Amino acid sequence: MKKAVSIAGTAVAAALLLTACGSDGGDDKKDTSKDPSSESSAPAEGGADTKVSGTYVAKAGEGAVILSISGKKAVLMADKHICNGEYADMGGKMLMLKCADGNTDRSAGKVTAGADGKTLTVDWDALAKNDTFIKTTSPSDLPSGLPTSLPSGLPTDIPTDLATGLPTG
Repeated sequence: MKKAVSIAGTAVAAALLLTACGSDGGDDKKDTSKDPSSESSAPAEGGADTKVSGTYVAKAGEGAVILSISGKKAVLMADKHICNGEYADMGGKMLMLKCADGNTDRSAGKVTAGADGKTLTVDWDALAKNDTFIKTTSPSDLPSGLPTSLPSGLPTDIPTDLATGLPTG
């Protein structure tokens, strides 16, 4: 139980990072000229595909990779790398991310959604191995063998006096 709560907490942190991204202020428009099925699945803000919106987890080596997608925004946490960017249709579904520490291992990758709607495979440009993510809707959805604690060296001086009730859109 402790393991599931710890991993779920990490997934929630990724989702919070994603929702705190805000709007880029661009004039997003929905492109319905290609696939008629995209008309009903494209979000109002013009994201690539709402069917993949959610939080996903994959096992990579000894650690976990957490990916959260909401509309056109994406956040990824892998090892000590935190990356954010876009999930977009560029002739195929793509993740285009920038990591705060400059790491480029998972900065660009082609996304393939599983037919079951619960998995995503990302073929990263800079890695020889793909990541296969499983959508998490509850702790029971998480695969076994994931780490039970957060990595060491995370910041501890996080401000606690932040304003609340700020607009997010």
